[in-house]
Amino acid sequence: MESLKDLVNQMLIKNIAKSIYYRTIKRSLLQTFKLYRSSDEEDKFKHIMESLNYLRIAGDGGELLPQTYFEFGCHSGRTFSSAINSTKFLKMKNAKYFAFDSFEGLPDTTEADGYFEVGTFCTSEDTFKKIVMANTNVRLNHDSIITGFYEKSLITEHAQSLPQIGVVHIDVDLYSSTVSVLKYCKDRLVSGSVLLFDDYYCYNPDKPSGELRALNEFLGANKEFGVIPWKAYSTFGQSFFVKKL
Repeated sequence: MESLKDLVNQMLIKNIAKSIYYRTIKRSLLQTFKLYRSSDEEDKFKHIMESLNYLRIAGDGGELLPQTYFEFGCHSGRTFSSAINSTKFLKMKNAKYFAFDSFEGLPDTTEADGYFEVGTFCTSEDTFKKIVMANTNVRLNHDSIITGFYEKSLITEHAQSLPQIGVVHIDVDLYSSTVSVLKYCKDRLVSGSVLLFDDYYCYNPDKPSGELRALNEFLGANKEFGVIPWKAYSTFGQSFFVKKL
């Protein structure tokens, strides 16, 4: 099982190697490399905080909207840690967090999944917990983590007992996985819930697929739901407010 130390060392070596490459061999692209590396992560973390702050303000401190954060696809633990730290900074003392992941990387992919490949984005559950602990000083318990591929893990008694959704961060990459996630979220979404799609714009508009296709199909099949676009964020992300019609 990969340890936190091993993961950190791999990331450091990778970042150092890239930095040396752009500082020496591809110096003309150094500024672009810095911009690309920083803007994606910073924009993503910022919008997660904005979403939770919306939940605090528009939700009247939990009176109108549930103070819950669901994350599907938790590789590296960075966004999950950012959400926890955001609620701590915003003094959302009653906030609850739930992480959903196979912790084995992506499942089998199809043509509808485009760029993404089976097995990628793998972080073990133990490493994920250690990363979150190191970043937030919060030790996640068993009730906060739903482990397994979604077609099985989302139908367990534990998963079915979870509360309504305030903010959901969907970073599952694949069309098939997004279909499963939206089906699961259907009975937990309320008017005002926030949907964050990390990879919404990864596809040519003439051939929509992935998270975008899954959302369009979900809305087509569930006429009681509508969405109000909020922000295009990070590199490929798009957020929405849920409106129950």
